Amino acid sequence: MPLPRFRIAHQLALLMAGAVVLAVLGVGALSLWSLRSGFNDYLQQRDEEQLNRLVKLVERRAAADPSMAWLRDDRESMRELMDELTGRGARRRGPPPPPPGFGFGFGPPPPPPPGGGRPPPPEVPMAGNFPERVVILDLQGERLGGHEPPPGVPRIVRAVLVNGVTVASLVLSPELAPEGSDAIFLERQTKGLVGAAFFMALLSILAAWWVAGRWSRPLQALQLATHRIASGYRAQLLVPEGALEIAQLMEDVNTMTLSLSRLENARRLWIAQISHELRTPLSVLRGEIESIEDGARQPTPAVMAGLRDEVLQLTRLVNDLHTLSVADVEGLHCEFTPGDAPGLLLRASQRFELQASQRGLNLSLPVPVLEPVPACWDLGRVEQMLGNLLSNSLRYTDAPGVVRVQWHFCKNALTLTVEDSAPGVPQADLDQLFEPLFRVDRARQRGGDHGSGLGLSIVRTIVLAHDGKVTASHSSLGGLRICVELPLNAQRKSL
Repeated sequence: MPLPRFRIAHQLALLMAGAVVLAVLGVGALSLWSLRSGFNDYLQQRDEEQLNRLVKLVERRAAADPSMAWLRDDRESMRELMDELTGRGARRRGPPPPPPGFGFGFGPPPPPPPGGGRPPPPEVPMAGNFPERVVILDLQGERLGGHEPPPGVPRIVRAVLVNGVTVASLVLSPELAPEGSDAIFLERQTKGLVGAAFFMALLSILAAWWVAGRWSRPLQALQLATHRIASGYRAQLLVPEGALEIAQLMEDVNTMTLSLSRLENARRLWIAQISHELRTPLSVLRGEIESIEDGARQPTPAVMAGLRDEVLQLTRLVNDLHTLSVADVEGLHCEFTPGDAPGLLLRASQRFELQASQRGLNLSLPVPVLEPVPACWDLGRVEQMLGNLLSNSLRYTDAPGVVRVQWHFCKNALTLTVEDSAPGVPQADLDQLFEPLFRVDRARQRGGDHGSGLGLSIVRTIVLAHDGKVTASHSSLGGLRICVELPLNAQRKSL
């Protein structure tokens, strides 16, 4: 049976509350143990102090009678010892009564009491049931006074010395449990510790519940946003809050939301542009064919040539779309073979000289390099890349104009530039030139002579497949400048 799942706020609250309650209980238990242990040490120290004082009293009396007969034959002696120990005996005896006639003018006043008339010593509080736990034994172990301690209980023994000779011993049994005021004090302290621990545990549970709710609130916002994204709705941007990691996660979700929105817009634009590009040649083909079927036009060689051009335009568009789609899904397929880089670029460029002259443009090529420069490329793809760049420049450059091709080799890399004269490209459109089906309609559109709108996208795909980079900028000739950097020993790069 699967375990029940709790919300993260509940789990955090339980975790924090459990940790704090465990800590409070641990500290409370240690404090209670320390209190009882310290209190027992205090009681033992107090017993030892009173026992030592009692030993001194017994030694002072035993100095006059070492045989301890004064204690053995007098049952009241033990009580007197205890009274003297606590000071109650002096208080009970008080000052002597005045002689007869004193106060009525007969005789002189009595002399002051010994000691200068000082008051009797203060009463010393007795430690618990101390008199019931002490016993005085003679040298034979016979009880002289006090109560016999219970068997099996640990004892504190002190010797009674007279001139360095042991004449008796005092035995004190420890107090098994506090009694009287000691017990009341210990009970109050214990109740205080237990109450404080309970209060702190309750307070920690409430604080943990509040902190967990505050901590999980950003996560709930994240959950709602990702749920809307997964359901196909456009989620609103989140306001980063909470812990640093959660705030960064919310910023990443915002970035992902914007990226998905851009991708969705690009997908819709892609579909619209593809349908438009396919619809134009198809409409021309359909119109021409219907005109031939209706007899409005005759299938002359010129008409058939026009139909062939439209079919070729459709074929190029479909082939380019296929190239890009395959590259997006599984990467552009390239066959890397060694070859001469300058010779390949020169041959590919010279094929466009006739087309440039027919358009009234001057195609400027670099001086041929006699020494070969070895390169490992997909030679057909690189030739296709340069052909697309030249076709784009020849198609969108006003006559008379210039199309200039330059390349040079440095640090085992090729830098190829293709630039043309006016018209130029607006700054805002430079970053979108390599997007599929993008055209700068306002500046570089040439009437009915246009390509598929995928040539520069294929250029970027080929360059990336060769681990290179391509950029677009303004040309000093007044038009567009495209710069391609390719390593001479390219390795296949997954797209």
